[in-house]
Amino acid sequence: MTRSTTSRAALAGAGALALTVLALPSAASSAAPTRFAGPVKVTPANGGGYEPTIVTDRFGNLYATAHKENAELALSPDGRSATQTRSQSWAWLSTDKGKSWKNLPGLPADAENRQFGDEGDMAVDDAGHTYFIDTYLADNTITRYTATGQGKVAFDFTNPAIATGGLDDRPWVTAHGDGKVFYLGNQGDKSTYEGKAGDGDAYGPGRYTVYPSYDGGQSFDTLGFTLNDSGWCRPAAEHKAGSKRVIVFCGNDNGKLYSYVSNDDAKSFKRYLAGTYNGNDSTQSYPTVEFAKDGSIWALYVDADELKSGMPVTNRLRLMHSVDGGKTWREQDITQKTGRYQYGWLSVSPDGKQLGLGVYHRPNLTSPWKVYGATWKPGQVPTLVALDSTPVAPADYPEAPGDFLTSSFGPDNKLAVIWTRVVVVNPAKAGVQSLYRDIYSARQR
Repeated sequence: MTRSTTSRAALAGAGALALTVLALPSAASSAAPTRFAGPVKVTPANGGGYEPTIVTDRFGNLYATAHKENAELALSPDGRSATQTRSQSWAWLSTDKGKSWKNLPGLPADAENRQFGDEGDMAVDDAGHTYFIDTYLADNTITRYTATGQGKVAFDFTNPAIATGGLDDRPWVTAHGDGKVFYLGNQGDKSTYEGKAGDGDAYGPGRYTVYPSYDGGQSFDTLGFTLNDSGWCRPAAEHKAGSKRVIVFCGNDNGKLYSYVSNDDAKSFKRYLAGTYNGNDSTQSYPTVEFAKDGSIWALYVDADELKSGMPVTNRLRLMHSVDGGKTWREQDITQKTGRYQYGWLSVSPDGKQLGLGVYHRPNLTSPWKVYGATWKPGQVPTLVALDSTPVAPADYPEAPGDFLTSSFGPDNKLAVIWTRVVVVNPAKAGVQSLYRDIYSARQR
């Protein structure tokens, strides 16, 4: 579901300087261009979609989900289904490194996809489980799969409700260990719901509430902890053996960046001010965050630079790094070239030696939008490589398509990116720009 009108309004706020800035050395090198395979269409024939998520398990299996196209939300054509239709959000699997995609396994006659889904997210733990949470606003369904090898993915279970409180809009999920799963529910505003009280300024009214599960998604803490003053957020769980560290990195809709840190698997949180951003940007969106192998934490925020009537003319890619568990952050500007950026998604390779990025970009407001990817070593500046010669949206679109795109490294330290491409433009533009969109992916060679 797209972001609410209220939250997208131009908000008065702080400036765009972080607390601690790591100046980019004058001799900082640009990374060599990353080689990607050509784009692969992920959506089936006549089954459109947007807001795609991609994740990779330890065997190299790729998983993806996406919001179905709005006109097909209740029932979409799906030639890959036994019933040729789908009500659940898209849920796909690639066992050949993204060269082809199919539906994930399920119940006989694909009974699990009769459950209506508006939009979903996926996460992988360290025991081979992949979790797919799909919201229908009043609650969420959860479906789990287990991989035992390349191409060996089995359906475990599906549950039509997880019984968490409040409205569930744009869910996120992260996981680690063996069955420790953390669902983040978005209330849609910052004041109408509050989970369990806790000590300190991490708890209070906010957009996102964290609901942990310690039994592989079979049950969840149904009250959770609401993250005080949280706006658009993204979570991550550390994959180091035995780790109990979980982080949620957020804007607050008004110019502040926060890191909410848990060292006990979301049983408690502490909040730290990570920096500030341009709160007057009407397109402010999700930051992204990941743990690295060395225990440090990386985050990315696409910040507005020059604004015109609340809309960015140019943006900056702000890479942030914490080596003390999310308490303090240093920053590097990794903007390769001037222009309009939107929906950047940061990934960290399993060996910790590479950072990865998928992002939409156009050089000016009269150019069409395109999608780019890059990998680079910490300290370098990424060199953006076009993933698709076809624009993802025409020049008269003020924003890039969907509400995000995503990226994911595999166990071979190769990056995959998944994105949305506009196929049919609404000629009336009556509040809806796109009538039909497709999902594409590309993976590093």
